[in-house]
Amino acid sequence: MKEWDVVLRNVSTLDGMRGDLAIRGDKIAALGEVSGKSKVDFDAEGGLVFPGFVNAHTHLDKVNLLSRMIPQQFGKSLEENRQLLRSLKAEYSPEEICRRAGQVVDEMFAYGTTAVRTQADVDPTAKLGALEGILALKQKVTSKVDLQIIAFPQEGVLTAEKTELLEEAIAMGADMLGGLPAVEATPEEGKRHIDRLFDIAQKRDLDLEIQIDESNDPVQFLLPYLAEQTLAREYAGRVCATHCISLSAVPDDTAGRTIDAMAKAKMRVIVTPSCNMITKSGLAARRYNSITRVKELMDAGVPVAVGTDNIRDIFYPLGNGSMLRELHVLATSVRLTGYGDAERLIGMGTVEGAQLMGLEYGVSVGKRADLVVASAGWAQEVISGPETLPLVVKGGRILAWNRPEPHYQEWP
Repeated sequence: MKEWDVVLRNVSTLDGMRGDLAIRGDKIAALGEVSGKSKVDFDAEGGLVFPGFVNAHTHLDKVNLLSRMIPQQFGKSLEENRQLLRSLKAEYSPEEICRRAGQVVDEMFAYGTTAVRTQADVDPTAKLGALEGILALKQKVTSKVDLQIIAFPQEGVLTAEKTELLEEAIAMGADMLGGLPAVEATPEEGKRHIDRLFDIAQKRDLDLEIQIDESNDPVQFLLPYLAEQTLAREYAGRVCATHCISLSAVPDDTAGRTIDAMAKAKMRVIVTPSCNMITKSGLAARRYNSITRVKELMDAGVPVAVGTDNIRDIFYPLGNGSMLRELHVLATSVRLTGYGDAERLIGMGTVEGAQLMGLEYGVSVGKRADLVVASAGWAQEVISGPETLPLVVKGGRILAWNRPEPHYQEWP
């Protein structure tokens, strides 16, 4: 008789399997009809099991900065917010960042997030303090989430001091390199920003995640250049573009050519729906309410993952770390409400983000047992259901057990 560490009884999967799921160690060991003893049995009562959520883009060093703001500082433009941030983060300490960020990681985990990719500001104002705080946090949360850290040049890269800080951040333990071309003074300097990032990344053999075209202004459109350089530098498959909002503001033929180039360069995209919806650019017309062309990207074979971006800070005063909330906003804003779209949304919030982070996610034998169980029997009801899920499993260990009243429908 086989012995398992954990057996999840009476589960459903997105591909239609109904039965049991057995875990041994940190891996899924069996699916279907599972017999034998287990240390822990959990009756899912027909609920859906799927991989843990992956928050593919957030800023843990900035979370919960609301407490430092006064009423007149709310609701400003991106540029004004960036100026305010400089004044606030001049008082950062690694210990305080670790504490604030740790509180939010706990919230994320309670809502089923088992992996997070976070930015950490590395610039002349924050210097390396934000990174130091997030590196300390990484050591504390290893049992709850996989935490990947990006050195983020919030104030640009075009001076020797800024470049040296990024080099130091990589030496300290940052996993990859971020970017923000919009903070440079001109579009041409934005291109130089991208070039400098490629220079550093290639020298250090690092992947890139660049926040680009967040203004929703068709004039500020550097995504084609990023795709061009990804191919020219032979970096296909190693570049991720976050936001890409201006892709929705340019003409359809321009957008189509850009998406084709992105697909050829094997680029990935991350959207942050709630924050993207409130981006203030001064433009009256906003296609897709300031969210990129998600459907067109996916139809062209460009993978799209999801993040929460900012949480209760200067750039976004709301949020609670729930990926389900983000998926609901995304579904509404880009009209992903057709048959099968709920499954696509869950995939964007789980497996697509995991692939970005190099994690082996999925519900199949041999995959890592980072899983959640919903109190819904099918995907549509998950997106509309409670944000708190009955069960969260990380590395084969049950770390959150929150069984609400049953709330699911029969499989349609």
